[in-house]
Amino acid sequence: MDRERPTKQELTPLKLSIYKTLVLCGFIIILAGALAIPFYYETQTLWYKVGIDNIMLRAAQLAGMLALVLLFVQIILSAQSVVLKLLFGANNLLRWHQRNGIFIAFLAFCHVFLVLVPEGLANLPIGKKHWPEMVGAILFAVVIAMVFFSHFRQKLHLNFKKWKAIHQPLGYVVIVLVTIHVLNVSESFEQSVPKFSLIIAFTGLALLVIIVKILLWRSQNKTT
Repeated sequence: MDRERPTKQELTPLKLSIYKTLVLCGFIIILAGALAIPFYYETQTLWYKVGIDNIMLRAAQLAGMLALVLLFVQIILSAQSVVLKLLFGANNLLRWHQRNGIFIAFLAFCHVFLVLVPEGLANLPIGKKHWPEMVGAILFAVVIAMVFFSHFRQKLHLNFKKWKAIHQPLGYVVIVLVTIHVLNVSESFEQSVPKFSLIIAFTGLALLVIIVKILLWRSQNKTT
């Protein structure tokens, strides 16, 4: 007989602490690497900005990179993998997912505001030539809408199953949109290391979601 998966009770407090620390350290390393990209692979746009405009544009890049990382984390949290539930608990993952979504919306707003102000609101990037920015605008609208309807779902009397049936696929659409947006709008991601790192991260995330969905489907079939 195959041995059942280990439960949280079978893991000693020391092992749990070690695994949690490893996950946290991995996240910090990835986050630090992402936030270093705008500095190490500096965009030419910054060369022509001075004073407060330079500071705002730099802050916009950092807000965008942080939002990018947290969007990937958001999908990992929503996947509810056995490993993460074992380490942190399903309730904690759900709570972090909700708070993370609000923080992502805030970062997205900061990113858009800090990008547009130095460029001037009269020079909005609209048209076929600026399609990556247009993708970003759609992305921003979708993120804000998702957070709004998630936060006020009960007050709006939205059916949970119907809401989830729309919310979850939209989350995957957001990841596709943000990857397309970043790869095509940022000069930093024209460089090999940032570009292929993002492509690998996107591919890995897609595989993770597929594997988790398959395991969940198999588990549900066994119980029926």
